[in-house]
Amino acid sequence: MATTKKTHTTKKTSTTAKRKTVSKKPPRLTWRFYVVTIGIFIIAVSTMVVIALLTANTVASRNNQARLDEIKGIYASLDIGDEYRPTNVNVFGDKRVYEWDKGRTYSSVIEYIHGDTVSNTVAELDAKIKAAGFTFIDEPYPGSTSVQYHYKSADGEYLRLSVVSKPYNDAWANAVAMGKSIPDGLDDIDTNLGPSSVTIKVNLDDNNE
Repeated sequence: MATTKKTHTTKKTSTTAKRKTVSKKPPRLTWRFYVVTIGIFIIAVSTMVVIALLTANTVASRNNQARLDEIKGIYASLDIGDEYRPTNVNVFGDKRVYEWDKGRTYSSVIEYIHGDTVSNTVAELDAKIKAAGFTFIDEPYPGSTSVQYHYKSADGEYLRLSVVSKPYNDAWANAVAMGKSIPDGLDDIDTNLGPSSVTIKVNLDDNNE
């Protein structure tokens, strides 16, 4: 009796068979990711703003110091001398614009008392100012009890000189301060009488004050 052999075939996986590709889904962006990203952005922007402000402040500070040095140099060049006693000093380097007029800036100011007549004081200071490189440009109030001269340098710097008799000016100011009418004897006070009150203003921007 013939026996039939059963052949068992084993399926082999071919190396060239296509492999199933498993597609991975990208991870979901959590709220933490957005918070971190926004935080980094805010920090970066804030850093840039701070750096810009520090740079601007540094530049402004250097400019102000340069202006202050220039103004101090002008006063020093006048060689005023010890016979002029300062009574008020307000010298600054920053550009101070008038609140009600942006086209005008405040001037640095030094006020003095000088033990001489108005005419002698004006003549002496006029010579000193011109010797320092300033040129006379105008006298806005000729014939006034207070002499005022305006000057300008070749570098565009402006200087104002005002000289008034201290006895005359005090009599006027005292009457006003006490709420009184101008004293009758004011016209009898010699407007050239010393000592003299002197005001010297320096402005690097304009002559509009």
